[in-house]
Amino acid sequence: MSKHRLIITVPKISTATSIFLKGRFSFQARRELNSIFQNLLNHSAVNSIAINLSEVEYMDSSALGMLLELRNQAIDANRRLILSSPSDVAMQIFDVACFAKIFTIERFSASEI
Repeated sequence: MSKHRLIITVPKISTATSIFLKGRFSFQARRELNSIFQNLLNHSAVNSIAINLSEVEYMDSSALGMLLELRNQAIDANRRLILSSPSDVAMQIFDVACFAKIFTIERFSASEI
């Protein structure tokens, strides 16, 4: 894996679908993450999307901006967006940014949703 790469996976699509992020969450992931998210929003079976951040090693401010954009897209599509299992790094950033006030943040595995 490239030192600056984020791996994005969606194991299966269901009413509660999870997107798993692994690695460095930064601006470089914008296009791929947005494309995957749009595909899920366009899928009629999907009611909620959990972004699992348990393996995120790094996040920059553009990652926070991307999450805010995805939240707005989910609201517009009448879907629920959950930030799931944030790593310690991600949770520290969410605490500073007061993300718990605007996102549902669940500390358990997204596969349990």
